[in-house]
Amino acid sequence: MLNKMFERLGIGGLKVETVLDQTEVRPGGQITGNVVITGGAGDWGCEKLIVELQSYCQFKMTDGESVPQMIGMALVNLRPGLIASASKESFPFVIDVPLTTPVTGGATKSAMTTRLDVEMAVDPTDMDPVTILPTEQMAAVLKSVAAQGFLLHETEASYDHRRETPIRQIFEFRPTGHHQSRIHELEVSFVTGESLIEITISVDRKIGLADSGGERNARFTIGKDQIDSEAVDAAVKDAIVALGH
Repeated sequence: MLNKMFERLGIGGLKVETVLDQTEVRPGGQITGNVVITGGAGDWGCEKLIVELQSYCQFKMTDGESVPQMIGMALVNLRPGLIASASKESFPFVIDVPLTTPVTGGATKSAMTTRLDVEMAVDPTDMDPVTILPTEQMAAVLKSVAAQGFLLHETEASYDHRRETPIRQIFEFRPTGHHQSRIHELEVSFVTGESLIEITISVDRKIGLADSGGERNARFTIGKDQIDSEAVDAAVKDAIVALGH
C-alpha cells in the first residue's frame, strides 16, 4: 500500500487500494477492477492516477547485454481530480491485455501497479500479482510438444525495441526417451498476427558421428480464433521429426 509514503509526504490518512476483479487472464483478454481512494485530513488534488500492467522481461541494451526489468504492457490514467477530506471514492478501470503479453511461468511474472502524480510516485511494494495464462492455441501447441516426449524446463521473455515484435517469449523444453540421443533442447515461440499465429520450433541437436549438431528451425501457422487439436498435433509431430533427423 501507499499509506506510509503519504505519511512521509504529509498527506496523513490518505489511503489507496487497488481491487482486481480477476487475477488470471489470457493475452487478448481484459483486467477490470477499481482503485478505492479514502481521503485524508485535508483536500488533495491528483491529475494522474495510473494503473499499469507490467511484465518481467530481459531488456536488451544497445551494447547487446540484457538486464531484468519490468516492462509496461498497458495502462490507464484515471484522473481522479479533487479528493475531498475524509471522502471515499472508487474509480473503475479496464485494461486490455496485449496479445504480446508474456505467459506467467518460471522467472516470467506480471503485476498491476498503481502510480500517483506526487513525489516518490511509485511504492515498489504496491504491486498486485496477476497470472497470464496461455491462449487456447498456445496451450494446445505446448501440450502437443509435451506429448511428443519433452518436459517444459523454463520460459523467458525478452524485450528488444529493434525487433518488429519487441517482446518475445521462449518456452524451453528438455527431451526424454529416445529424443535424448539426438536433441539437447527444444524451444517454442509464438508471434500473433491479425488472423494467424506463427509458431517456431527450434532444436539444438547434439553432435554425433554423422551429425555436426547445431540449431535447426521449423515454422507453421494456426488460426488465431480457431483450434484444431489434431492439426496442431500433426504439425508439431512433423516439425519435431524433421528437426530431429
